[in-house]
Amino acid sequence: MAEKKTNESILNNFMALLQDQKSAPWTSRLFEILDAFEDFLTIRPEPPQAWVENFEKNGKKFDYYQIVLPADFQDPYEDDLGNIRRLRNEFERTSSTMALEHELITRNYFIFENGHAQDIPAPRPLLMLESKDRDDDQEPEEGDITWDCCISIFADGSYVAYNLEDDYEEDLGEDFKKVFEKHIQTLSKMQLVIPVEGRDYGSIRNET
Repeated sequence: MAEKKTNESILNNFMALLQDQKSAPWTSRLFEILDAFEDFLTIRPEPPQAWVENFEKNGKKFDYYQIVLPADFQDPYEDDLGNIRRLRNEFERTSSTMALEHELITRNYFIFENGHAQDIPAPRPLLMLESKDRDDDQEPEEGDITWDCCISIFADGSYVAYNLEDDYEEDLGEDFKKVFEKHIQTLSKMQLVIPVEGRDYGSIRNET
């Protein structure tokens, strides 16, 4: 009973924080993002010379002209342009989410970094959690997380999570409360990550 009460307190406290953050203005830029993707695939601008030289030097083969979408929006029978149009049609009559726009930008930040489109900053996560670093020589205790997983929650309540059930599944949703209640035991053992501008949100940069 005490554990349930603690979990409810955590959820209630975070919900209160979320309500405060929801009052901050946020304007969706989904269609600007999709416009940039479609222009990139249609116009096919030249990649940076440094990129060309790097891949030629290492003998790698890589298609520069591709867009990476979240798994929920990938139809294997469609090409990239087709999947982008499907995504555009899906959100013509409904609101986008911060989590979706964050994922679209961060997965394809090279388009903006390499100057193929005007910069569109990625939304800032309100909360980021990830599994703790483990010592492989140390025996895990009962209930420990022995796999890599993470979740980012945004001010509009949307979220993106990965591998919370050790099944390599990605979950992109609109209401974090459902995943919070389902995975509270896992989330309670994860560590807090402070979002870093330029890496986790804002104008994403390649720091490698």
